[in-house]
Amino acid sequence: MAPVPWPMEGGNAGRTRTTTESIQPPLTAQERFEVGGDTRFVSPIALAAELLVADGDRRLHAFDLTNSQEIWRVVLPGSYLSPTIAGDSVYIRVESGEEGFLIALDRSTGEERWNYRFPAVGSAFGDIGGHVTAPSVVGEQLFVGAAQTLNAFDIHTGTILWQFSTDEPLAASVAVANNIVYLADFTHLYAVDQRSGVELWRFEHDTMTLFFAPVVTEQAVIVADQATIYALTQSDGHPLWQRRFDQEIIPAAASSDHVYVKTVNHLWALDPTNGDIVWDYQAQNFVSLPAVTAEQLYIITRSDGGSQLRALRRTDGMEIWQTDNQSFGNSAPVATHGTVYVRTVNGSIVGYRP
Repeated sequence: MAPVPWPMEGGNAGRTRTTTESIQPPLTAQERFEVGGDTRFVSPIALAAELLVADGDRRLHAFDLTNSQEIWRVVLPGSYLSPTIAGDSVYIRVESGEEGFLIALDRSTGEERWNYRFPAVGSAFGDIGGHVTAPSVVGEQLFVGAAQTLNAFDIHTGTILWQFSTDEPLAASVAVANNIVYLADFTHLYAVDQRSGVELWRFEHDTMTLFFAPVVTEQAVIVADQATIYALTQSDGHPLWQRRFDQEIIPAAASSDHVYVKTVNHLWALDPTNGDIVWDYQAQNFVSLPAVTAEQLYIITRSDGGSQLRALRRTDGMEIWQTDNQSFGNSAPVATHGTVYVRTVNGSIVGYRP
């Protein structure tokens, strides 16, 4: 089977963090890429074809997967890079102070093709909301928002195709599926027509959870409001089901059999048809967003003075494998090319394979 790419944050435009690839443990560390610097708080990597792109220490690095060699690097005046690979370009978001940019780079050389400076970034609520969102590419369109505006760009030229204004500052990156763009501000989830930018519907609640994109399943769009998870119909935003937890929750991933949600150290698998809990997994201190493969979930955990890469069985959440204590960062694992890629806190990306 050809590798399933993981070209953007969340693995795909629906942000499901799921691949059809089978990567069976036990795994061993078999390749390493070095970006250097402090990488405790960095973006997930992006991979497509034979290219791996990762940020580190205000630089963006591109590596050839066939030989692990660095192809190019660029220095940028900012952070929050969230690389996305599409066609012959790499797209990144950059923030520095009160300025925010979307930049398109040549995937072969790293040379800039075009850039767009957002007229406003952030919000009146300090560091909360309104930041430049992670790029999402579907077809010939690229979706990125900042402040209270979502922009649809032509991926080749950077021309704005349409804009959509929200009532409040944007609170998370967008998810796209079935010609609908889903985006959240502080108190609404909006569904917008992908081609025209026309609002289709909105769902309103007290306070949507910040900083985590909606997740789109086959049946619904999954969003969080503080301690409550909602599954909404894609056609009109009508709630299919909801489940309340005893602490703030975020949508983490989705597969054909489960919706995954998490807190800081607790992960649940829910039935996608009714929200019933199928299984749960609790870590000592921290559990990352998962990378969901055909049979397993791969997660980063923190416990016993270190961090670990673990494999959970998809059907029942049973832990079936783990590494020894390592120095992994909090960034979610990425599963593609028969490999689970994880980031360390000190500038490395490690590929684990059977």
